[in-house]
Amino acid sequence: AFGSEITGTGTALLDKLDDIVTSLGFNQYTSGTKSRIDVFCITMALMVGTAGLPHVIVRFFTVPRVRDARLSAGYALLFIAILYTTAPAVGSMARYNLINTIQPGDIGAVDGNLVYDERPDWFRTWEQTGLVAFDDHNGDGRVQYYDDRNSAFKERASGFGWQGNELTVDRDIMVLANPEIAGLPNWVIALIAAGGIAAALSTAAGLLLVISAAVSHDLIKGIFVPHISETNELRAGRVAAAFAILVAGYLGFDPPGWVAQVVAFAFGLAAASLFPVILLGIFSKRMNREGAIAGMLAGLLFTYAYIEYFKGLFLKWAGAPWGDNVAEQWLLGISPEGIGVIGMCLNFAVAITVSSFTSPPPGHIRHMVEQIRVPRHLESKQ
Repeated sequence: AFGSEITGTGTALLDKLDDIVTSLGFNQYTSGTKSRIDVFCITMALMVGTAGLPHVIVRFFTVPRVRDARLSAGYALLFIAILYTTAPAVGSMARYNLINTIQPGDIGAVDGNLVYDERPDWFRTWEQTGLVAFDDHNGDGRVQYYDDRNSAFKERASGFGWQGNELTVDRDIMVLANPEIAGLPNWVIALIAAGGIAAALSTAAGLLLVISAAVSHDLIKGIFVPHISETNELRAGRVAAAFAILVAGYLGFDPPGWVAQVVAFAFGLAAASLFPVILLGIFSKRMNREGAIAGMLAGLLFTYAYIEYFKGLFLKWAGAPWGDNVAEQWLLGISPEGIGVIGMCLNFAVAITVSSFTSPPPGHIRHMVEQIRVPRHLESKQ
């Protein structure tokens, strides 16, 4: 898709996109702004974070045999790879379609910009949601979309009679809006919307099951109230699920960031807290409760504190963010989206150290670890 030529132009998509965005004062679409180590850490955080997501792990309990679980993991990796590979292509097409719609003519020409009263249906639809906004600064009735933070281009734009960027587009809508902008059939738009809703419901259901089970069974029954009745345990699970729904609903109305960014943070936190403990729990008979808890807390607190320090997700009331979110200020040049890898390494180090200086786990736990490695009683049923 990146190297494909735009019909009738003989120009590759990315070359044309770079030409358009730079002509409007934006940076080149293909020019990377992140260092190699930061890109590596973000990629690694997404990979190991996926392996540590609890609502993904519980899906393996829905198959009857170990072989089926392994096969499903292979299919999951295949489709995840396809998703991550095609995402940049979809993003580049969406950016091109958007700019080509707003700027159909020559840049700076009197009739080069979209007339607001003639805006397409997708523009009107998303405008009603507040995710697309137009503010006619110069009163010409046309939509000017450019980077007014670029001082060099701002002077040139003033010569065109432009008085600032007039279009604001929430980037979270681009996946759903792109088919409409490109003029694809309604069934394609419906298919994408249905896929998004199905993915959201599946993820929400899995997370609610994990949260309710963790609170009611692992915390309340496993630690605080061992002799709790099944009725009260079930009631506690429902209360935990209801509370999780309220918190998720609030974050949906007031999101701490745009979707892809929040997903990167979530995967980074999973990589820093859950993945090392899962891995050590399977491949280390010496790992005990103290080591696991200490490692999880160290990785989680470090990663979350780093994200808050530079991004200010939930502590804005306390003055966050406290640092400038620039590469010069980051630890080893790693952004908050990729810092989960450092938190993961810290988790490994703390967990191994603490477990080495504390009592080993009981014999039945070591036997369970051996069974996890080689589930003989399950393999015999295949």
